[in-house]
Amino acid sequence: MADDSLEALVAALGDAHATAEAAVGAVPVGVRAVEPASGWRWYLCAFDGPRFLCLDAALHIERDRRRVRQAATGALLVEHVEGLIEQGELDILASASAALATHVEAADLRDVLGGLAAAALELSSWCAAPDRAIASLPALEDGIRIHEVARHLYERFVEGTEPLVAVQDRLADELITALREVEEAAGRAGIGRSLPGTIAQAMATFDAGAAEIMTAHVIPLEGGDDE
Repeated sequence: MADDSLEALVAALGDAHATAEAAVGAVPVGVRAVEPASGWRWYLCAFDGPRFLCLDAALHIERDRRRVRQAATGALLVEHVEGLIEQGELDILASASAALATHVEAADLRDVLGGLAAAALELSSWCAAPDRAIASLPALEDGIRIHEVARHLYERFVEGTEPLVAVQDRLADELITALREVEEAAGRAGIGRSLPGTIAQAMATFDAGAAEIMTAHVIPLEGGDDE
């Protein structure tokens, strides 16, 4: 994201914060920009209570039930995935994978480790991007794609190192340590789990959370029940 875009996002979040405070008469404890689709943005503002207020891109109070549900579900989904990926551990995984590659003789396993290191760094960069301040579903798709690449490479790493388990008592201590560091870092980073599968399993939780946000919306919502 360019510096001017980051500045624009910071300014927009500040404007949404001020608008929500004026509308509710209380200071928001948090404001999250939400983009369920490209070109669409809402601001979901949280207050003590908990209470919520959804603003549209023009900072008007959003009163449509379907749109508030869409914004709330998108925010909850993104926050769920963010909690599954540990950026710092991705950097450790990349370093551990590169270090292990210097200890293995098989060229195909070295290639897998090199790819895993590169994917871990790419996902770490995705996590650290300033526009992660936006709960963007299109951007989340990019993160999931990178994560899936890393996950499949890690699965290939596990398969490729299975033969070493049978002879681990004959392996050098530094090789055993390097293998363990990759496995442990991958586990802590969240690389071993399938994000699409995890999201599918949690959809009922997102729906329930969105319903709670709608119920706690400080301004009565309009439109029929979209369930």
